[in-house]
Amino acid sequence: MDFKKILSNRKLRFGSFATALSIAFLVVIILLNVIFSVLAERYPINIDLTKDSIFMLTDESIDYLKGLEKDVDVFVLADEATFTTYGGYYTQAVEVINKYSQYSKHVNVSYVDIVKNPTFTANYPDLDLNVYDILVQCNGKSRIVEVNDLFNIRSSNSYYGSSYIASSKAEQTMTSAIMAVASDRVVKIAVTTGHEEFTNTDLEELLKQNNFELVTVDLNTEDIPQDADAALMVSPSRDMDESVLKKLDAFLYNNDNYGKSLIYFADVTQPAMPNMEAFLEEWGISVGDGVVFQTDNSKVLNYSPYFSLVDYADEKYGEAFTSKGTYVTLPFSRPLSQTFTERNGFATSVLLQFGEAAGIRPGDAADSFIPSAADASGPIPGMILSTKARYVNMDPYESHVVVCGTVSAVESSILQSTSVTNGEYFTNLFNTLTQRDDVITIAPKVLGNTQLNITAQQAYTLLMIFMVVLPVVVMAAGLIIWFRRRNK
Repeated sequence: MDFKKILSNRKLRFGSFATALSIAFLVVIILLNVIFSVLAERYPINIDLTKDSIFMLTDESIDYLKGLEKDVDVFVLADEATFTTYGGYYTQAVEVINKYSQYSKHVNVSYVDIVKNPTFTANYPDLDLNVYDILVQCNGKSRIVEVNDLFNIRSSNSYYGSSYIASSKAEQTMTSAIMAVASDRVVKIAVTTGHEEFTNTDLEELLKQNNFELVTVDLNTEDIPQDADAALMVSPSRDMDESVLKKLDAFLYNNDNYGKSLIYFADVTQPAMPNMEAFLEEWGISVGDGVVFQTDNSKVLNYSPYFSLVDYADEKYGEAFTSKGTYVTLPFSRPLSQTFTERNGFATSVLLQFGEAAGIRPGDAADSFIPSAADASGPIPGMILSTKARYVNMDPYESHVVVCGTVSAVESSILQSTSVTNGEYFTNLFNTLTQRDDVITIAPKVLGNTQLNITAQQAYTLLMIFMVVLPVVVMAAGLIIWFRRRNK
């Protein structure tokens, strides 16, 4: 047998090369499949093609996780598959929660079905744990996140009590919970009572979610705790007497150490409050009568002249929002004014104001009053900051009083709205007043019907199709062609 002649056969030589190439290609595909399978287990594949990357963490959360040095345990008290049974926002929440352990080795996310494993809750006798709750722990500190805390929920029919999820705040809630248990500093806000204040659970919930500790103080019988960083007074309907005003003074001056803040929300439903308003005027802020309206239709919401968008008038508190082109609304606001800009160590500045096309409807106006036919008298302040300062060796010691013209600015529908940034703005206000720098504010995320998202399983299926099935089909077709040509 002439082996030299056989080896020199052109058809055999090219055929052997094609076979070797096909086998090598197949080996590479198999190796890639093994590698990607291992990576998928450690780092689940999730391709987010949604407009706002609603299934991914924002850079703010990622940066925080990269710097996290404490071990945090996150227990989701439900089976993962069961949690996502409801689809939509629940699936988005699970995808977001799972991301935390991928971006930090210090975060461990576990799913515990407490229906099948009831002994888990027995380990936490002091905590009220329920199915679908999320328990976040670090160094003995715990935070319980209820499933509804992951979403902004709105009522769709108040008569039947039905509701729907308007947007997701899963990332904001989870990042805040992790920061709360991992942080060494506690910022306390005293919520005043005793004068028929408006109970604003929406604002209080916003503050709790952003790691503020809230305590309730009856100013008739209690002093504001000295370890409180700020006091919150929401639309009282009964005026303060001299003893209560002295308590406010004592808190703000803090034995000449200052470092305190009072945040006061006025409202058009309030009766006359001469004592409290005289106290505010000492700080340079006057609360006027009536309600502000807007004649510029480009600056109103819901087609209502009393539902006005306002301008950022202070660079320190508004620069970040101006650069993003977002707005704050102050619906049905009382007009404010500065009684002075500087006096005896006090300085006032406007934070939010209504534009030049704004006007004031008097409190005694007739029902026939038409805003569009009234005279504009803007700009009109809607929120004012007053600062009292003293200096020691050039170091400032400051206390603040902030007055907002309306409590409607922090109602649930406004705080949860994606059309305005009231929630983010007021969170930033409290953070700045209390000198917090370990904070993150993340906008709510909305699922859109036109957006495409690919889960880990779908991504794995696409991986198999494009990197295994199609190459095998191509290789098979090549072998068939090769055999047919060889046998010709």
